[in-house]
Amino acid sequence: MIRNVASRRGARPGMSRRTLVKAGVGAAAAAGLGLFGGKAPLFAQERTLRVMQIYSTDAAADEQIKAIAAEFGKAAGATITIEFVGTNDALPKTVASVESGGGPDVVLLSWNQAQLFGSAFSDLGDAVQALGGNKFYAFNREAAQVDGVYRGVPFINIGSAMVYNKAMCQAAGVTVFPDTYDELMAAGTRLKKNGTPVGWCLGHTLGDGCFPNYPLLWSFGAAETDEQGRVAIDSPETRRAIDWMREFWFAACDEGGMAWNDASNNQAFLSEQIACTLNAASIYVKARNDKNDKLAGQIVHTVAPAGPAGRYHLILPFNYHVPAYSKNVKLAKDFHVHLGQKAQYGRVLRASKGFLQGVGPEWETDPLWKDDPQMTPFKDLSRYGRSLGYKGPYGRGASEVQAKYIVADMLARGIKEGADSAVAWAEQEMKLAYKS
Repeated sequence: MIRNVASRRGARPGMSRRTLVKAGVGAAAAAGLGLFGGKAPLFAQERTLRVMQIYSTDAAADEQIKAIAAEFGKAAGATITIEFVGTNDALPKTVASVESGGGPDVVLLSWNQAQLFGSAFSDLGDAVQALGGNKFYAFNREAAQVDGVYRGVPFINIGSAMVYNKAMCQAAGVTVFPDTYDELMAAGTRLKKNGTPVGWCLGHTLGDGCFPNYPLLWSFGAAETDEQGRVAIDSPETRRAIDWMREFWFAACDEGGMAWNDASNNQAFLSEQIACTLNAASIYVKARNDKNDKLAGQIVHTVAPAGPAGRYHLILPFNYHVPAYSKNVKLAKDFHVHLGQKAQYGRVLRASKGFLQGVGPEWETDPLWKDDPQMTPFKDLSRYGRSLGYKGPYGRGASEVQAKYIVADMLARGIKEGADSAVAWAEQEMKLAYKS
């Protein structure tokens, strides 16, 4: 039976080189002190490590992962097999494996899904420390922890940036891309009057129904919980964010966005029905891959706008986990440390051409960002990253709020009914989520 637990903030204390070796991470982890350091270990015996890997949506990056796994296996005297699955298939397959007590030795999951498994996943704290520990972004560390124990190793981030059609913006008289929500209001109003509105998703979808909406709240100083994890959505800051959204919706947005899914804004932008949206690099990559050079050349990415309380992004983190039933926990840890070394990890990021972002600040200055100026803004997204549930712990309650689309629905209700009614409803729903 999968144990239900709640996470707490705070990273595991640092560990010495000697402690790492004694803890069983082995030669690879001991050599890996410092972020992404060390070399693959050598072993005499033949072993097999099964990895269930979510498709990254970038074939070149996936090919690099396969190549790195093969190289590690050859050096380690092991066979590394990788099964690629869709994002929506990874969690149910992992649940089935844990409940049956057998399956892949390594699974790649998203968000903070380790919360669903607790001690059914192995403690990977020594591997995380071998990869630099606190050198990971804070939200990456939080997503990999359950009750302060690292049940996962941070692997990759996918962030969403503001995406503009430069030609449409210029046609509407928008010559400077917005840096604040006030500026976005003004620019969006011009765009909609010119027949090319902003695309903003308030639909029931776990991607685009979250990525623009949580940062909007945070930038106005609102949060679903306080630092202790108590529901704190009923605040003046939340009402100000809702009031801004209500004005923005009618003045600037495609009002069909309340029924959008994760594909809707991509399709609307690629068909040139909207001039602006917030999205991962998939819109630009699609235009580029389809040889739509005219549209690709007009795409401009920027970081999300800043509000009165600052600039924020909700980043999608992916973490590797090792189910406790695995007979190859040590080999799995060694593989994580090897994959996380700068030489190997950089191959994956460079192959994706910026679609995937690194889990530590050192990757913000990597030369890969000079290859395509239109992708360069993605290097900065993770520095503004926060976790679901911010300001409180990244736990099951935060995931339930996400799964029930409470934030998107609160904003939609605010547009229709006003801030007071929307906040009262959201507070009730969030309290139920955090009690469950």
